[in-house]
Amino acid sequence: MAAPVKQYKGILFDFDGVLARTMEDNFRAWRSVFLDLGKNITEEQFYPLEGLRLQDVALTLCDIHGVREVGMEELVRKKDEFYLKNYSFSLYPGVEDFIEMLSKAHVPFGMVTAARRERLERTLASYMLKKFSTIITGETGGRGKPYPDPYLEGARGLGCKPEKCIVVENAPLGIQAAKAVGAYCIAITSTMSADKLRSADQIVESFEDLRRLDIITFLVDNFQTTT
Repeated sequence: MAAPVKQYKGILFDFDGVLARTMEDNFRAWRSVFLDLGKNITEEQFYPLEGLRLQDVALTLCDIHGVREVGMEELVRKKDEFYLKNYSFSLYPGVEDFIEMLSKAHVPFGMVTAARRERLERTLASYMLKKFSTIITGETGGRGKPYPDPYLEGARGLGCKPEKCIVVENAPLGIQAAKAVGAYCIAITSTMSADKLRSADQIVESFEDLRRLDIITFLVDNFQTTT
């Protein structure tokens, strides 16, 4: 779908599976939690849940496996505890260069994630966190993805209307949330195949591909000439 590139004023990124290669570690953490309950979750069950608030991930996996009388907050705590002890965090290739390009052009950009702030601060370098104009995490009020609330909050944090935002996502629930607010959504096939991301406006394979899109080059050039 062709984008009316002149209207866009900012970019919102999901974190897990978009900026950072974390989904594998997240899966291992949830798998460990459920193995302790005698249940073996699969990637096919977990990956489509990407974007949900952590309590909702826990609840959905409990429903799938018939787990009852277990506190969701306790499962989330154990998951995060395992993650922080065992993660192998890295940003995807091209992410730092892309962020630096936006920063130099003074393009407003933010992060909208179900991750909790503590995990971001303990895994993502502080100099990188400080570059984001707004960071919406799983603790933020309102409903999580696929509801529009997180991206509405993200757009407010950038100081622009949601329909003037570009969203970069990697999962169907996040795409649904982005489209619900009228944002232009670009999906990246970092964790799921393109056929599962068809509801996005455009699909790319990497940040290098993202950087070459007309909608991105126009946005950056427009800010460079007006600041």
